[in-house]
Amino acid sequence: MDSRKKDKLLCSQLQVVDFLQNFLAQEGIVQGLDPLASEDTSRQKALAVKEQWKELKATYQEHVEAITGALTQALAKTEEAQSKRVQLQEALEQLQAKKQVAMERARTAQKQWQLQQEKRLQHLAEASAEVRQRQRGAQQELERLRQELGALQQQAGQKRDRLQRHQTFLRLLHILQGEPLLPGAETERPQELGIPEAKPREQNTGDAVGKDRSVPSQVSERWAGAGTGMKKAGDRPYCPPPPPTHTTFPFPRPMACSLPEGQAHVGFLRDSNMGKERRADSRLTSASIHTSDHPGCLLAK
Repeated sequence: MDSRKKDKLLCSQLQVVDFLQNFLAQEGIVQGLDPLASEDTSRQKALAVKEQWKELKATYQEHVEAITGALTQALAKTEEAQSKRVQLQEALEQLQAKKQVAMERARTAQKQWQLQQEKRLQHLAEASAEVRQRQRGAQQELERLRQELGALQQQAGQKRDRLQRHQTFLRLLHILQGEPLLPGAETERPQELGIPEAKPREQNTGDAVGKDRSVPSQVSERWAGAGTGMKKAGDRPYCPPPPPTHTTFPFPRPMACSLPEGQAHVGFLRDSNMGKERRADSRLTSASIHTSDHPGCLLAK
């Protein structure tokens, strides 16, 4: 600021010196022409120059004061702007620090989330593998149980067939021997013996039972129609036959209880169903001839 003032003062002084030099040069020319006129003229010019100098000095002073006031205001504004710049710089540094902290936290949270997702995916993969393993084990167990169930159903069907053959054979023995059937022998079902019943074999077993029961019905009808005045077994209650006196059978009377299991019906059930019916019809026909002397008794189906 001081150097600028000095420069301005020096510039103004140089202008004054230049003005005086020009004035003196003009004054020398005038003096060479008329000394008296030149003196008056020089005085007037000196006064005019002096007045002009005062005006220039006043103008200069006004300009200096205006410039000084403007500089003062500019300096105040500059200082205020500088303080604001410092504040803004501090705020920017704080924001950058907060941004850095937030970015660090975001990176840390992202890493933790990725680790949690990896652990979760690993846990889900392990659980899925365990579930698949359990499913395979359950399927294998189910297949094994199905095979066991099929084997048990097959065994049950075989036992049911064997039981029905035994019952049919026993009914035929009772009919041929003229003994009453045991109560509930025909209605006994495989469930009472603890044998599981398979649904697909119900129709086949029912057909076999129907074929086996057709023989006793035919036999009872023939026995009922063999004698004169005899009726069917359903017309009146069953009456056990008296002990035979002169009845003779073409074959020895077997005992169902005394025969061992597996040999009681080996020869009898080895043939087909047609063989069974023909053999039973031939034996029952020969037996009905000798037992027709008892018209009061009927055989049950």
